[in-house]
Amino acid sequence: MPDAKQTPPITTHHQEPTERGLPGGVISLMIIEALAGADQGMGVTQIAKQLEMPKARVHRHLTGLREHGYVTQQTPGNQYRIGWRLYLLGQQFTRQFDIVSLAKPAMEALRDGTGQTVVIATFSEGEVVVLNLLRGHTALEIALRPGTRFNFNAVAQGKVALAFGPDDLLQALLTEPLPANTPRTIVDADRLRAEIDLVRRRGWADAPEELFTGVNALAAPLFQADGQLFGTVALVGSIHYLPVKPLHHHVEQLLQASRQISTLLGHNQPT
Repeated sequence: MPDAKQTPPITTHHQEPTERGLPGGVISLMIIEALAGADQGMGVTQIAKQLEMPKARVHRHLTGLREHGYVTQQTPGNQYRIGWRLYLLGQQFTRQFDIVSLAKPAMEALRDGTGQTVVIATFSEGEVVVLNLLRGHTALEIALRPGTRFNFNAVAQGKVALAFGPDDLLQALLTEPLPANTPRTIVDADRLRAEIDLVRRRGWADAPEELFTGVNALAAPLFQADGQLFGTVALVGSIHYLPVKPLHHHVEQLLQASRQISTLLGHNQPT
């Protein structure tokens, strides 16, 4: 798709000297394992101490892993967490019990109830990442695929991430000029802040023709057991089927799906 960010190719780095007799690839896996087992983000010093390795070497591995989406770095504290690409990798290995498998019945019901493409996405510190989708029943097919990435300010999913994700996400985004995909993309900082406030109040976001001319999306949040944002569920389709003024039944079915999937993730809905 035009303007969509594509997953960067995995390059082969020069082989580093082994640490404790281990090849560089195993060291990267050990770092990933340490991050996966942590209850919260870890800094370079913490990882190096746990693995009994030099900080410089751990930092080099983290830099490579971050460049390709295997880990993500968060502020404040510059701590590292598991990244979106590891989720996609894990999805390929664990088909029986993962978010996409859990969400599939709700996604199918949403797709069948609206006819539109249904997309599950997550986010990193700088972009939205498509994890999976069910194609709609309309004549116009939206060409998305897992791993496709988009700017926060251009998509409904990004607005949801800015509204319900980490508090510093919006502030970090506004440190640089906002990119425009179409004439309708929000590139004014004050207008984006107002849009995010609206998303928080109503619990869903839209982005009519803000990414591609003729395309709209409606998105709602997916929360984990600890209340943190996992990602989004969204309807994506032609502006003809998803008009600028959203249809009430589309919004209601989307919110119902977001609640169902969040509950499957262990999130307790407020009473």
